[in-house]
Amino acid sequence: MAGTMQGKVAVISGGSTGVGRAVGAQLAENGARVVLLARRADRLEAAAREMPGSVLTIPTDVSSGDSVRAAFAQVEERFGRVDILVNSAGVARIRAIEDTADEDIHNCIGTNLLGPIHTIRSAVPLLRAAGGGDILNISSEITLDHMPLMAMYAASKHGLNGFTAAMHKELRGDGIRVALVILGSISDSAFIENFPGEDRQRAAPVWEADGYLTRVGAMKPLPSATVARVMFQLLSTPPEVVQDVVHIRPAG
Repeated sequence: MAGTMQGKVAVISGGSTGVGRAVGAQLAENGARVVLLARRADRLEAAAREMPGSVLTIPTDVSSGDSVRAAFAQVEERFGRVDILVNSAGVARIRAIEDTADEDIHNCIGTNLLGPIHTIRSAVPLLRAAGGGDILNISSEITLDHMPLMAMYAASKHGLNGFTAAMHKELRGDGIRVALVILGSISDSAFIENFPGEDRQRAAPVWEADGYLTRVGAMKPLPSATVARVMFQLLSTPPEVVQDVVHIRPAG
């Protein structure tokens, strides 16, 4: 499998941690020229040091259209094309709706929904320049089974699901495959950093009473590297094959 992505340019949002970082590593190991986008420069640099080849890191706030445009201007200047875009950046808050601050709404919707809108808008001309390619948008099982106290996260991911379906139809004539990847629980994601201990303590009895954690396999989560291997296989399928929705979750 080594070298199967030789020469391809892959841009990963949320590329400094978790699934985004693991996908970036998998692509780099197989010859892709990888670009990592995330807010924190220190985490980007740490991720890049663990990947083979020359990895371009660009500190980027995907909720900002200007920040994303500036990032893709660097990608265009360096490579002139994009073959793969993976939207992995994600934010969540544990809040009852009446306790949800404006900042919570802006962070969740800005990162989880506006982020992929901004990156795809900027990436499409470069994907066309490459003669087509792949976009993977990472969603959540929360869109299949709602989780109490996570309304903003659910709303943003439902929006992403709809946007992905629209892009699948809009871009297929350009040879650009757009797939939705619905993820279950991940064991080594930085996503837990969204939830301070007091928020988790408050939510735990609500989630346990609802039975949500058991239903989504939260007690036996998958490592990011396993998820990345599945996503790599998805990106490796022949161009005439389309898998528009893929659900990756723990077995059992």
